[in-house]
Amino acid sequence: MNQTATINTKLIKSLTDIILSLTEEERSLLGFQVSHPDLTAAELQEKYSALKQDIELASAQFSRGEYTEYTDESLGDLLADIKQRGRQRLSRHQSRNVEDLFNT
Repeated sequence: MNQTATINTKLIKSLTDIILSLTEEERSLLGFQVSHPDLTAAELQEKYSALKQDIELASAQFSRGEYTEYTDESLGDLLADIKQRGRQRLSRHQSRNVEDLFNT
């Protein structure tokens, strides 16, 4: 049992050294891959690139002042709108499932 603990400690030290040697972007990609272990390398790179692009777009929009500020009063309206859209989306999804049952 002590030998296993020694091996794990050495492994953790090695992995830590490797992770610390990665660039910030490589660490982000590693974290993304750990969160999505079922993706192939190509799918992972595609999703990661799309995520980076979305973040860059959002950052540019924020810099240009293209965003909405919410107050305590307007936040309730936003949440109600999100809830309503979610219910509509769920209803459409359930309707399609029912149609699929009758079309098969």
